[in-house]
Amino acid sequence: MPGLVLHAGAVLTCAHGGQVKFIPAQVRAQVSGTPICTMADQATVTGCPGVSGVVCTVVRWTNASARVTANGVPILVQAPPPPGPVPGGGTVAGPPPQVPLVVAMQLLVVAT
Repeated sequence: MPGLVLHAGAVLTCAHGGQVKFIPAQVRAQVSGTPICTMADQATVTGCPGVSGVVCTVVRWTNASARVTANGVPILVQAPPPPGPVPGGGTVAGPPPQVPLVVAMQLLVVAT
C-alpha cells in the first residue's frame, strides 16, 4: 500500500487527546533526521484521560509498505492526509479500539 513514510517525530494522539510516542526499533534509516517507524516499533500512549475509567495504552499500526523495509522489517506508512488531524493507520488499545489521529508528520517521502 503506497503512503507517506511515518517517522518517530510524527505527532499523533489517541481519540481522547493522549500523546502517542513511537519507540524506534532501528535508528539507521531516517527521514528528516528522524528514525523511520517499522512494524517492529513500539507505540505507547500517555496522558489519555480515557472513557469510563479505561485509558488508551498502546497503538498497533496496521499500514505497512509491501516493498520498502528498514533492517528487513516493513516500514509504516500513512495515506496522504488532507488538512487537519486525520485518522492514522492503526488502532489504539483501550475503550473500544480507536483510530489514532495524525496531527503532524513529514509530507515528502512516499513508499509503496
